[in-house]
Amino acid sequence: MKKLIKMLKDLLNGLVKSQVKVLQSEAFENQLASKIAAKIPDVPGFGDPEQKLVAKMAIDACTDKLAEAVNLEAD
Repeated sequence: MKKLIKMLKDLLNGLVKSQVKVLQSEAFENQLASKIAAKIPDVPGFGDPEQKLVAKMAIDACTDKLAEAVNLEAD
């Protein structure tokens, strides 16, 4: 029974780590940042490119914290 529990813990840990790596990917961060920037109203001097940059920084900070929580390296 202990071996089964350990195996399931290892499986779940691997699954969580793989999903965090997906969330940390450049493609995912860019896709999510673009969607967020599109929803923010434009103001002079702070259009979509600037909004995307700010959104990407926020997403990166969140995914770094997730990575640290599961003992992965923050990117």
